Amino acid sequence: MSWFRKVLGSSTGAPATPPRETRKSPQQTDSKPLPFIDDESIRALAEETNDLYSVPVHEAADEDIAYTAWDAEFGNRLNEVEKLRRKHPVASEQDDVAELIRSLSDGPDAVIRQLPSAARDTLTLLDDPNVSRAKLADTLGSDPALMQSLLRTANSAIFSAGRGQVLTIGQSLDRIGMDGARSVVLASSVQGLLSQPGGEFTAMANKVWDHMVRMAPLARALAPAFSADREETFAVAVLHDVGKLIVFDRISHLRTQRRRSLVIDIGFASLMLQHVHESLGALAASRWGIGEKGAQAIGTHHRLGAARTSPNPIAEAVYLAERADHAEQRGETLDLELVWRQGWLSGTPAAAAAILDEMRTATV
Repeated sequence: MSWFRKVLGSSTGAPATPPRETRKSPQQTDSKPLPFIDDESIRALAEETNDLYSVPVHEAADEDIAYTAWDAEFGNRLNEVEKLRRKHPVASEQDDVAELIRSLSDGPDAVIRQLPSAARDTLTLLDDPNVSRAKLADTLGSDPALMQSLLRTANSAIFSAGRGQVLTIGQSLDRIGMDGARSVVLASSVQGLLSQPGGEFTAMANKVWDHMVRMAPLARALAPAFSADREETFAVAVLHDVGKLIVFDRISHLRTQRRRSLVIDIGFASLMLQHVHESLGALAASRWGIGEKGAQAIGTHHRLGAARTSPNPIAEAVYLAERADHAEQRGETLDLELVWRQGWLSGTPAAAAAILDEMRTATV
């Protein structure tokens, strides 16, 4: 078991990975590994096309203006993906690819599913500074799955730190705080977006979710190295790749419409995900009321283009956590100096190294 998995466990409070579809697509065999969604070759291509990542880094006071900017950026990236499709030797001949791009261009209101009403009500309560602890505990405790997630989070290694078990919602709130509870509600809601897009795409969607669950508590631990708020970083990390889940959700939607699995080149699908998921994730965060600060971090967590020249503590912590998780999953040694340079990070490398070393030592 990896040292990340030992330390982090299920500390997001999210349920275990949902059942995976066992039926294989005609192209999938046991000997054919699934492509890694953030493959370095894809990242290299993204680096070469920095014009894709020209969204202004801003602190917009008007969230409507910020939302419009992210919508425009998402449209720009979809246009670029369409250009790439036309040049692709396989995807250019696949009608399902063109239809997926067209479906994504229908606009955020059509593409991004709203959070369940119960989750929206709970998040509204968590945002109310005057809400009583008793009312909040009653609301959270009325959902058995959410209650289980809160208890699991409060008793996880990252929050309990050797303290005794908590057994009630009130005790959980005392331990993880309002921001922690908000993150648990968001994680539980986002998991509800997981769909069954079919074949290899179902496995890819589950792989993205596993990565999000692993990475969130790691980003939280690294937040002090960037002087970022731990709980805000945790919440952003829980959502950072939600744009990918939304694309998979559209594939699932089209699959239902067409009553068959879609024929989409896997390599091109990975390239599409890499290009659109940041801006689409920022739109989702805005639509769900996360706020522009969170949307900005989600929309720039790969630290490309204009984002490089503007320090963003939360996005930088998420960037480092993501690179660390990828290295762990590949069985590679994390080159912290290289990661710092590639991400134009502004935090404290020594502090980040100490945190990673402490986590590694704690599990040996």
